[in-house]
Amino acid sequence: MGREISPAVAQLRPIVGGKSPQEKLVSDSTVLRVSTALQASLHVKDVVHAFANEVRRIVRDVSVRYQNRSREILVQDGTNQINRCSYKLTLLGESLGELVFTRAKSLSDDDQKLLEVLLCALIYPLRNALLYEQALTQALKDPLTGVNNRASMDAYLKHEILVSERHKNAMSLIMLDIDLFKSINDTFGHVVGDVVLRAVANTIVKCTRDSDVVFRYGGEEFVVILTNTEGAGADFLAERIRQSVAALDIDVLANHTSITVSAGVAQFRPGDSPISLLSRADSRLYAAKKLGRNRVETCAN
Repeated sequence: MGREISPAVAQLRPIVGGKSPQEKLVSDSTVLRVSTALQASLHVKDVVHAFANEVRRIVRDVSVRYQNRSREILVQDGTNQINRCSYKLTLLGESLGELVFTRAKSLSDDDQKLLEVLLCALIYPLRNALLYEQALTQALKDPLTGVNNRASMDAYLKHEILVSERHKNAMSLIMLDIDLFKSINDTFGHVVGDVVLRAVANTIVKCTRDSDVVFRYGGEEFVVILTNTEGAGADFLAERIRQSVAALDIDVLANHTSITVSAGVAQFRPGDSPISLLSRADSRLYAAKKLGRNRVETCAN
């Protein structure tokens, strides 16, 4: 179990063993330099990497590993070594995660005291970065389903098209729509409709890879953007999603009521814009609906 570090420690650690303020472990100018470096970005990864660089200027050959399990953040700077010391970072009782120092050579008591002084400079910049990224994430998430929202899709798709155009990378897109969703709302009510939306969104996410990104396009429609993926791979995933949704057993629905989705797939073509790529997928989705629903219209169709 690691030690706990909070800003209160800062009042204790700079003076050790009765030393005078003139004999501080870390000079005021060094603390200022470290603090300035840590305020250069509001992204957690940047803050941790900047902190690791500053630490190695004072305690040589140290690697840094930061983890915040509740936020699913893991940042590794340097290679893990055999000797380690870990710290739980807190602010006013709130956990900010855990930071581990490792080094091939053992860390002396003086090394650890130095690291603890430097950690105190990390607390507030790290807290600010966590709050910023949390706010950014919430602004780009659909609050009902937890997947990305339409605004984030517009920006992401535009960026991925530029990357695909520049580097000649494959990219595909799946547009999905829950079949007869209005009748679900009309029959069971909007609360049950929300349960269905969340269940379908979770199923889509479970079917995708880490590199695929899922968006709620609007209402009962979802979009999946697949980077470095040819149309055949997107066709396969769309069919997998369709089968998984059809197999859902949602408690709040009557036993005879099943949920299905229709899907249309489009692969990026040179010269495509976000509108043209979405339009092709939408046209195939419309065709899937017209041909009986609960089906995928693939790139080959």
